[in-house]
Amino acid sequence: MDLLELASHMDATQVQSNVTEKDIDDLIKQSVKYGFAAAFVLPCYMNHVKMGLDGTRVHTGGVVGFPSGGELTETKLYETRQNIALGAEEVDMVINVGWLLSGKYDWVRDEIKAVKDITGNIPLKCIIEISLLPEDYAKRACELVIEGGGDYVKTATGWVAPTTLDQVKLIKSVVGDSVYIKAAGGIRSRQTALDFLEAGAHRLGISVRNAVKILQE
Repeated sequence: MDLLELASHMDATQVQSNVTEKDIDDLIKQSVKYGFAAAFVLPCYMNHVKMGLDGTRVHTGGVVGFPSGGELTETKLYETRQNIALGAEEVDMVINVGWLLSGKYDWVRDEIKAVKDITGNIPLKCIIEISLLPEDYAKRACELVIEGGGDYVKTATGWVAPTTLDQVKLIKSVVGDSVYIKAAGGIRSRQTALDFLEAGAHRLGISVRNAVKILQE
């Protein structure tokens, strides 16, 4: 896999709490230079990034319910609408992990569906924070994403624990080709990135610094 193809599977991110406008300008610069699939930022920088990427093939990505997933559904719906209004072309939403572990499967599914009803043709990636889930709950989370109409199962926010190759393989065993997979968290080498793609991931969520480092290897 050459550099351009690998970059096309990467979502470069700047979603830490201490991100500055200078960091966002660097994200825009590197995203255009390397041709990442998307650049993901916190809502307060959405319009900044949208303007900076205007006219390029790099999508602007927004986060919803990030990083906990414990917001009210109404809050997530508002966040989704605001992200789209500010230019989001892709949306990554954290599911309510607490509801999942409490067996509130209908609530989880309905929330995903409600957000997807707003995103429409805009890809919705549902973050299941897999490191917090026993295997049976991880499988159920994948099923709920499919039932709710999500476009991707995303492994993690990257704020809790690194994603493992076995976790990507587990998700793939459940979803097959029904939805895409996005792996995120702890991807810091070219080999890890390639291993995740080989295991079934379609997108890789990586901090812009690590994304550039991987492509420069």
